[in-house]
Parts: sequence; C-alpha cells; structure tokens
Amino acid sequence: MSKKNKSEVGKPSRHKSFAARELQLSIAVLAVLALLGGLVLQSVSKALTSHFGFATPVLGILLIVGYIAIVALLALFFAHRLVGPFRRLEFEMKKISDGEYDRRLTVRNKDDLHIRNFVAYANTFLSEFEAMSKEYNSLSALSMTKLKEIREGLESENIDCAELKEEIVSLEGRLHEFKEKW
Repeated sequence: MSKKNKSEVGKPSRHKSFAARELQLSIAVLAVLALLGGLVLQSVSKALTSHFGFATPVLGILLIVGYIAIVALLALFFAHRLVGPFRRLEFEMKKISDGEYDRRLTVRNKDDLHIRNFVAYANTFLSEFEAMSKEYNSLSALSMTKLKEIREGLESENIDCAELKEEIVSLEGRLHEFKEKW
C-alpha cells in the first residue's frame, strides 16, 4: 500500500497555509489599526479635556463618530483591495465570453493572494478550453469533409463498402478519442 502525502490526507499544504496566513495577517493589521486609531482619538479627547477643561457629552459623541469613521475608512481600504480586482476580471471575462478565447485574465502583484491563485486556475482552465475548442473545430471540419466524401461516393454509387466502413470507423475513433480526452 502506498503512503499518502500530507495534502492527500486532508492536511493543508504549505501554499494553502501561507495564503490563509496572508489573509489573516491583513485582517489582524486592520483590527490593530482600528484599535490604534481609537487610542489616538481617546488620547486627543483626554488632552482636550485636561488642557481646555471642558468635559461635555458632545466630546464623547465626537469620539464615537471619529472611531466609526476610522473603522469605516479602514474597511473601505480593505474591501477595495480585496474586491477591486473583480471589476477588471469581470471586464476580461466578458471579452472572453464574447469569443476572445485567446485572452487571459490579469492581476496586479499587489492584489490579494487568493485572487491571484484564482486567476492562475482560471487561466489554466481557459488555456485548456481554448485547446479543446481548437481541437473540436478541427474535428468538426474533418467530420464534415469525410461525410461529404461519403455522401458524394454514395450518390455516384461508386464507393467500395469496405472503404466506406473504414472511413466511418476512423471517424468514430477520432470522435471517441476527443470524447475521452475532454
């Protein structure tokens, strides 16, 4: 019995673990920045209270509003970094669906690792689809040519049955190969 490697037994591989760590690190940085922003606001509030000597409920409300603004800005930045590339990908996928099968998806190096991995898999799929499409078109053209030859031979009644059978078996074989491959 052969040994299974770590990725086969359900344990995450190093690459998957690294990708998850990068996302976790981004979220942790976002949380730390939000907390630091809150601490800065609280320090400013204490400084204003001690320096000017006014402690009003408005200051507490401004502190809450400021903290909400910091969290909102950080969330917008993070969301833009994570979701922003999908606009480009949507545009490129529309071009591909319109028939530009040789087009590939692109991402920037600073885009999220999960998005870059997704694009790599999508581009692999697109390459295989393009190859399949070309092979299908070639097989379709060959089939049409062979069927035309068979039809013309039958119409002229000048065809050998063994030759006809050989052509049909050959065509069936090519169709079966295509089906098995794709």
